[in-house]
Amino acid sequence: MKKDNKKSNYATVSEEEGVNYREISDMMTEIGFKMNHSSARNYVLRVMKKFVEALVDNWGLEVPQDRIDVIAKSPQFQQAIYEVLLQIDAQKNNR
Repeated sequence: MKKDNKKSNYATVSEEEGVNYREISDMMTEIGFKMNHSSARNYVLRVMKKFVEALVDNWGLEVPQDRIDVIAKSPQFQQAIYEVLLQIDAQKNNR
């Protein structure tokens, strides 16, 4: 695998607005949680998988585990989760 192809696996959310796993690990380390980029990737993908599994369960769908993994890694799905969380935060702060 070329180095350029490997690098593209380390993008989160969206290419325009997202941060990469190295930036996430640097931020976490700065606030006291020592972390490397591969750990940051694992944490992000684990949480995204939980979102997918919750949606699949809530909607009563049967989705194979390999498809759940693909959805969790999808920049489009990650962007959608980001936007939902922003809306929830905005509603919470407007009370």
